[in-house]
Amino acid sequence: MNISNFKSTYGYIGFIPFALLCLVPWIAGSELSKIALTFQLGYGAIIITFLGGMSWGWRDNLRNQKFNLSMGILFSLLGCSILLLTYFNYILVALLLSVISFQFFYYFEQSTEDFLLRDDDYKKFRKMLSLLVSLSFLISSAYWINPYSNPLT
Repeated sequence: MNISNFKSTYGYIGFIPFALLCLVPWIAGSELSKIALTFQLGYGAIIITFLGGMSWGWRDNLRNQKFNLSMGILFSLLGCSILLLTYFNYILVALLLSVISFQFFYYFEQSTEDFLLRDDDYKKFRKMLSLLVSLSFLISSAYWINPYSNPLT
């Protein structure tokens, strides 16, 4: 197994919690729904913070590395904001911020010199994974705004 396949396999394994946690509310409902959404947001915050930290591992001689590091810090702060919003029960805002964060991180990463040097399989994998994670947050958002399923009503 080459390293690209290995990374893809682990990336999709890492997506499993997003998939499960966005489906649990639709299947189980009740108090489990709020717990599942809270865990999904917590897991997403950890992942976006980790992704932001990846910019610190990119080569220092990249053309815009100072900007890349600053953006990495911004995405880490977005992860912390998602946790705070979840803690203060602004679930819908946290869900939407998660969608935006994961999509913008993909667009940011795609614009870097480091990304251009990657093989096509990695580029396809990152695009698909970002879309799937964002979709999981959109599914959770739909559950949250549905007046018949919102756990707070």
